[in-house]
Amino acid sequence: MPQTLVRPDSAILQLRLDRPVLLRPIQFQAICEQHLLPFYGVVHIGYLRGDQRLSQAELTRVVEACAIGVQVQDKMTTRIGLWLHHQLAPRGLGVLVEGGYACTPVREGAALAGPTTTMAFYGSMRDNADLQREFITLATRKKINNHA
Repeated sequence: MPQTLVRPDSAILQLRLDRPVLLRPIQFQAICEQHLLPFYGVVHIGYLRGDQRLSQAELTRVVEACAIGVQVQDKMTTRIGLWLHHQLAPRGLGVLVEGGYACTPVREGAALAGPTTTMAFYGSMRDNADLQREFITLATRKKINNHA
């Protein structure tokens, strides 16, 4: 559902409110409940706009608060999602967490397993495979730096 805004210079701007907004990845650190060793990674948050919005700094504080203490990654993912779903009240919400574990076995300098990925979806993103796919694609794409 497009929303029309009139800018001060009289240009008309169409906003697509039915597409997910994806924020910059938010880094986290936590302690693995099973091994009491650190795990770390990034949280990707995407949402369909509702009436309330949080800044990147506010969302970072939410992630940090949910990552405090001894954790299991899937519970942390759910905790972040539920807090945002209830407090931010977006029309749809996706949370994708990629975590690397210090307890992952290493052989000849390379980890035997890649990062662990957990996801949670709420609101209109919960049952919409197209929105989920779009969020996952945007969250997991690699940025290309052409200025290297």
